[in-house]
Amino acid sequence: MNLEKEVESHTGRIKTLEHDVKELSQNLRDGLQRVDQSNEYLRTQNNDILKEIIKRNSNAEQRDYELKKLGKTNQVKMFGMIFGASGLAALVLDFLMKLVK
Repeated sequence: MNLEKEVESHTGRIKTLEHDVKELSQNLRDGLQRVDQSNEYLRTQNNDILKEIIKRNSNAEQRDYELKKLGKTNQVKMFGMIFGASGLAALVLDFLMKLVK
């Protein structure tokens, strides 16, 4: 008799443990599903942020190129104005005319 009671007691505990394991397993599955959803959301946000950063970098490179181009153009214009406004143009022309004669 004593053995039967122990077997029944162990069987009851085993059933309780199996139920607890199933419950823990379900809780773990639910928690992992929430984590997966959160990770998917964060991945989407990170991709959007990365796209914006790449877009800004591309725009910045384009602006840098345009500024350098404008700087070179301004240098040429400034040299032309200095050359034209000074007597250097007259000297060069006079020198060329003397060479031709």
